[in-house]
Amino acid sequence: MGKPSPDQPDLFDLDPRYGIAADRDWSKTLIVPGWARYFFAVVPPPEHAAAIHAFAHALRRSHGLRGWPIGPERYHLTLGGIERYGGATDEEIATLERIAASIVAPSFSVAFDHVAGYGGPGDRQAIFLETSETFSILDRLQRRLCREMRARGFWMPSKFGPHVTLLYDQCPFDKPIIPPESFPVREFVLIRSVHGASHHDHLARWPLRDRADAV
Repeated sequence: MGKPSPDQPDLFDLDPRYGIAADRDWSKTLIVPGWARYFFAVVPPPEHAAAIHAFAHALRRSHGLRGWPIGPERYHLTLGGIERYGGATDEEIATLERIAASIVAPSFSVAFDHVAGYGGPGDRQAIFLETSETFSILDRLQRRLCREMRARGFWMPSKFGPHVTLLYDQCPFDKPIIPPESFPVREFVLIRSVHGASHHDHLARWPLRDRADAV
């Protein structure tokens, strides 16, 4: 599994070619106002998001965690994206939308079978759902998006670790095995997440469909 990135980036090492973050560990940095993330993601349908939220609260109680779940409207599985100080330009957003519109992939389901935490002792850790399985359609979808973004000059990390962040906490955390938490994936979305806003703006969405169903 690749290292997961927290829901909000903190402090950035910038790549001067693109004005975006170089490959760094966001969990060990300090949050800086003014940054916005624009990322492709799959999100659980409302009823599944509610079930994940209930699980997050139960996990918090059973493990004595102090952080609060981030909420049903913000649970997501990140596929890849960019971050910009002051926000992306209209041209950049339009490019991301053109990339997404070119993607053809069938719908699928994803399941998570354990919980993990990422961050050192005493650090603010991301607590997230993770999977020990490989979902080939998900992997292909993510690789295609990243390939198309790199082709247009966007920096993208080389590793991909499917996960859904539940909350953040400073307590040490092991990897309990859980009954699988799953949800169907019928579309992917472009999300804008602005530091300090505590919510996600869904800018656009694209249905997953078989090639025979593509327009």
